[in-house]
Amino acid sequence: MIVTTQPCPFCGKVHQLELTNDQYRRIVERKEHIQDILLGWPASKRELLISGTCPECWDEYMKCEDEI
Repeated sequence: MIVTTQPCPFCGKVHQLELTNDQYRRIVERKEHIQDILLGWPASKRELLISGTCPECWDEYMKCEDEI
């Protein structure tokens, strides 16, 4: 199943990720942590599903946070 993310809150890009039907169902049910459902996925790809924030913007945002 191909899932389209919400737009990145920083740059507006949307992404498409491939999930199994079981992964999608478990995410929608919200009974488990996403890191437990998507074992082995990097945090940046999981963040796409959580907030829509793309890896490039996340890296830029985190760089700014480190400077504060």
